[in-house]
Amino acid sequence: MAENNLVIGGINTTSSDVHCPGCGGTIGITFDPSTMTLSCPFCGLSTKLPQPEEASTSDEFDFNSAMQRASVNWGHVKKLIICSNCGGQTLYDAEQVTGACPFCGSTSVTPAAENEQIMAPGSVIPFSVSQEKTQEIFINFMKKKHCISKKLLNCKLENTVGIYLPFITFDAYTITSYIAEIVYSGANEGRAYSKYFKGVFGHTFDDIVIFASKKIKNPYISRIQKFDFSQAVPYSPEYLAGHPAERYTIGLNDGWKRAKAEMPRPLQKAIEKHEEKMHGGTPVRVRFSTNYYNVKYRYLLAPVYLARYRYGRKTYQVAINGQTGQTYFDAPTYLLKMILLLVAAGILILAAYFGYMYFFPDSPIFWFYRFAN
Repeated sequence: MAENNLVIGGINTTSSDVHCPGCGGTIGITFDPSTMTLSCPFCGLSTKLPQPEEASTSDEFDFNSAMQRASVNWGHVKKLIICSNCGGQTLYDAEQVTGACPFCGSTSVTPAAENEQIMAPGSVIPFSVSQEKTQEIFINFMKKKHCISKKLLNCKLENTVGIYLPFITFDAYTITSYIAEIVYSGANEGRAYSKYFKGVFGHTFDDIVIFASKKIKNPYISRIQKFDFSQAVPYSPEYLAGHPAERYTIGLNDGWKRAKAEMPRPLQKAIEKHEEKMHGGTPVRVRFSTNYYNVKYRYLLAPVYLARYRYGRKTYQVAINGQTGQTYFDAPTYLLKMILLLVAAGILILAAYFGYMYFFPDSPIFWFYRFAN
């Protein structure tokens, strides 16, 4: 990435080669740190960037036309499902997209009426891992655990359910104006000193994944949500046959807020790395404010196996990625017991040693101890 170094008003200023939010051009883009303005010579767009101290940000969404952006939590509201095979009618939770008919077991079920305020998924990632494979995946992951009893390898998965869960991914191009404080070790008497640099930094975020459900309480969903989104296909009910699917209960507004909350940390690291490369020293503080452009979202359904296993009197939850097989769960270990045993053994050894010294002061061990000290 090409860099420009300027000195304005005695303050070192840097600017990275960013994209114009209007035409996307990169050549000739200029940044005026005195006015925090980004100017493009091709389309003439002049963008006022906020000062790093400002709390407000400018959000420009490509999904303003989305039918429903607010979060929707249907609670106990039900909807009518009609089986096209036997005609049976069943009530399901409103968040559920599909299910199986309890009368004939058919998966050819359709909602009696569609709620137009509920956003339909645009794509789906099909299951690639069969339910029969989940036990083998579970044991293989268990073998990677440390300090566990071999009896755990005999555990069986219970209540394994393959389900399509809702996710929203966000893409965004960000332009961040910042002030960075960099500390240098001084040459005179070893005193450190600081310099401040203003700059603008462009960065593209791709596929920030937000789990869009408030219903599923499995704590390990975030550990196994690394899906291959290139394998997503346009949504079709046929992919859901035989598997339940849940509607989103976190809408686009809340999803975007959560996505933005994940951006500051990688942005700060990227700016610090950039400044350290340009000016050396050690970045100690970065104040910045970010604008978001060309924000795009994708609402999709992705496959997950939820299960549990029992060991002793406790039950442990399991989450398995239905596309990649990525797995996560907790397992009881004897590490704490080992630590406690080692501590107890150490105490006993010390007690025995000092007891021996007390009762046998003339022993050779005592004189060796005196000589060594």
